[in-house]
Amino acid sequence: MNDWRPDWSRRLADPPFRNQRFRTDMMEAVEERLQAVEKKRARREWNRAVSAIVPVLLFLFGVGIWFGYLAVPNANPVSPGPVVPKGGTFKSGFVSGSGGDFDWWNLADREISQESDRTIMTLATALLKREIGIWGGPTPDIWEHPEVKWPLERYDVSSPWVYEIYVNEITTDAEQTVYKLRLLLRDSIPMVYEETIDVTIRKDTHRISQIQLISTDETGTPLDDFEVGDDQGTSVTLKKDAALDLKITGTLFKEAGTIRSVNVQYGDTERTFADWSSVSNESYYPETAILSAGSSGKEKDILAIVLTTGYGTGMRESALKLLTDDLIEVKAADPVLASQSRLSCHMTAEDGKRIFQLTLSGVTRSFEYKEEDAGLWLDQPALGSIVRYSMEENTLYASVPIQVSPGNFPAEVRLRYEYDGTAFLVAEATLEEM
Repeated sequence: MNDWRPDWSRRLADPPFRNQRFRTDMMEAVEERLQAVEKKRARREWNRAVSAIVPVLLFLFGVGIWFGYLAVPNANPVSPGPVVPKGGTFKSGFVSGSGGDFDWWNLADREISQESDRTIMTLATALLKREIGIWGGPTPDIWEHPEVKWPLERYDVSSPWVYEIYVNEITTDAEQTVYKLRLLLRDSIPMVYEETIDVTIRKDTHRISQIQLISTDETGTPLDDFEVGDDQGTSVTLKKDAALDLKITGTLFKEAGTIRSVNVQYGDTERTFADWSSVSNESYYPETAILSAGSSGKEKDILAIVLTTGYGTGMRESALKLLTDDLIEVKAADPVLASQSRLSCHMTAEDGKRIFQLTLSGVTRSFEYKEEDAGLWLDQPALGSIVRYSMEENTLYASVPIQVSPGNFPAEVRLRYEYDGTAFLVAEATLEEM
C-alpha cells in the first residue's frame, strides 16, 4: 500500500473523495478488507480438500460394509430352514426371511441343492431379470402348465419391476410345498412397495402348479380388503343348499353397495374368506355347483362358487372360486388370458362396412357390419368386459364374449375346463356365434 500509482491523483479528484485526499483511515479499511478476502480464500481451499477426502473415506467404509453384508446370505441357504409341517417330510435350504437382490440369489445358487428349492431359485432369477415369458421371449422350464405363470404378468413388464425377493414362510404336505415369497418392487414414479405371492410346487415333478397373489398393503401386510368404519355391516345369507349341506353368508355394507368377508359352511367345515366380495343386488347372488374332479374316482369333487363383483351396460365382472371339501382354494386358468392366447382377429373397413375376421383353433369366421350400425367401433376386438361361468353335467365352462363396439358382440370364446389334480385347465376352446 506504500507504492503510489500514477492514476490515483486523477481518481482522487472524482467523488466520493473530498479535497482529493485518500485518508489514512480509508487506507486501513482497504487493508482490512484485503486481509478478510485472504482468510476466505484459505477457508475455501480447506473446504475443497475436505469435500474431496470425505467421500473417498465414506466410499471405502461403505464397500467394507457391503462386502460384509454379502457374506451373510452365502451362509443362510445351507442350513435347513423351519417349515410348517402338514404331513410328509421336507427340509428346505432356506431359512425364514432369507433372500435379497439378484446378487444374493446368484450367490445362493451355488449352495441350494433341494429340488423344490432350486425351482424357487429359478423363479426368483426369472422375476429379477423379467424373463417370465408371458408374451413371448425366454421363460424357465419350471411350469406344470403354461397358464400357471399368468398371475405373474404384471412382473414381466418394464414397470413395476421386482428388485428383491425374500422367502417368508414354507409349508408342506405329502403332495406339494408352498413358498410364501415377499417381493420388493419399484416403479417409474419412483415408488417402493411390497407384494406377496404363494408359489405351490408339486413334490413329484418339482414344477410350479399354482401361483396366488396375496392382497397386501404397501408394507406387504395382508389385507382384509376392507376397512372398518362407521358402517360396521350386517350379516346376510347369500346361498343355502340343504342338499349340498352348504351355507354362504357375508357382511353387507349398504353405503358401499357391496358384500365382503364371505363365510362358507360346507359340511362340517367352515371358513371365512376376507378377500372375497359380491355385489349386494340379490339378482346377482352367488351361483354354486359341484364339479367332477376326475373319472378315476380317487379325486374328491370340487365345489364351484361364482361371485358377481360388478355389472352394468355391456359389462359383467365375475369371480370364480373353487374349493375342496376342506375349503382349500383350487385355481383355474384365467378365461380372458386363455382366450387371448388362442384367438386372432383382423378388421378391415371399406365401402362403408366393417368386416371382422376371427380365427380360433384353425377355424375362421367373418362378421360384417354397416358403418352406421355403431357410433363407435373398436380398432381391434376386445375381450374381458363380460365373463360368464357355467356348470353343465359337472363340467366347468367359461364364455368370453368378443366385443367390437360398445353394444356389439358378434361371437364368444367358449372354454371347457378339466381338472388335472392341482388346477382346472382349458381342455377345449371353440368359437360360437352370439
